[in-house]
Amino acid sequence: MSVPNWNALLPSFEQIEAMPPEKLAAADAFTESSVKTIGFGIAAIGNLLAGAALNEDQGLDPAAVADLGWLLQSLGDLSAKLADTGYGIQERRQAIKRED
Repeated sequence: MSVPNWNALLPSFEQIEAMPPEKLAAADAFTESSVKTIGFGIAAIGNLLAGAALNEDQGLDPAAVADLGWLLQSLGDLSAKLADTGYGIQERRQAIKRED
């Protein structure tokens, strides 16, 4: 069994090509919103991590830092795939407009 990959849940370019215009518009809005949300979330995590690193009394738990690293890697991969998917959706919407 392969490792689950949430990026695989996003539509492929072939699936985007088959989407009707109204579904393309909804998918476009979703990807744009999701990319922004993930970006702001990653920035917030960075802010919290920097603040924790400067706190000399508590320090950082190495296991928590490792878990955070894996989370950021996963979010970065998802963000890149969302941006790629959004680009494909926008390209398809432009192609439909040119056909009309």
